[in-house]
Amino acid sequence: MEERVTKIISHITASHSQMAHILEAHRHISTQMAVVAGELPDSHPEFAGLEMLQKRALQLTQNVTAYLNSLADLEEAIAMQTEILMKEIQVPDEE
Repeated sequence: MEERVTKIISHITASHSQMAHILEAHRHISTQMAVVAGELPDSHPEFAGLEMLQKRALQLTQNVTAYLNSLADLEEAIAMQTEILMKEIQVPDEE
């Protein structure tokens, strides 16, 4: 029983590690986009029009939102898997 729980924990750990790598990539993209947005002049920007500026601002907002949603999903997945493991560990050994 303990060996099975240990294997499950190792698989969950690998899964969480991969999710963390994906979130790290999202964080870098969001950070770079925010830096670029911060460097924009406050008045008279030289873009291809207001529509392009609005499009880029929307993309930045969507990227940051997606990153934060990914963090929330990761937290929820960790909580659910931890709950399942804790229930499994607490069950008396029936084998």
